[in-house]
Amino acid sequence: MPLTQWSKKMINIPYTLCFLTRNDHILMLKRNKSPNKGLWNGVGGHIQDGESPLACIRREIKEETGFVVEAPRFCGLLTWQGFEVPPGGLYIFSAQAPQGNPIECTEGILAWKSKDWVFSSPEVVSNIHVFGPKILHSDPPPPQIFHFQYQDGQIKHFRMDPFPSENLSRESLGNY
Repeated sequence: MPLTQWSKKMINIPYTLCFLTRNDHILMLKRNKSPNKGLWNGVGGHIQDGESPLACIRREIKEETGFVVEAPRFCGLLTWQGFEVPPGGLYIFSAQAPQGNPIECTEGILAWKSKDWVFSSPEVVSNIHVFGPKILHSDPPPPQIFHFQYQDGQIKHFRMDPFPSENLSRESLGNY
């Protein structure tokens, strides 16, 4: 899809995902539901009707961890085709975790994992090995679009494109 069409398609992206960091660790959630049941992932969830991606990720962080994060950093979009669920996408965010411990979560088990482990373990959702080091690097790039094509449960093809700059304002993320 040409990049100029992303702004028109973004409203159809129904999910958010955030990676909360503390020093060299990431707060990960071992999912107890499909998709990705039994694998470690960031926190996040479904955007409710009338909710912006930014409001959604703040709500999901609070519900799943108990943490209040005012200004998560928008890292881009992740889209997929050929996975165990229909084609779709999610807004990716990252944020420094506040002090304290996360609450217990009904979505799965929360645990702090080293970045090295997150970016290499077979227990982690596989596409995180590809895009995670890029968005959680000490000098992260501007937001990107990460697209994954799957076949038989494996990443067959990966593509990364710049996110259209006209959609990068905090106001635009808050208005979807």
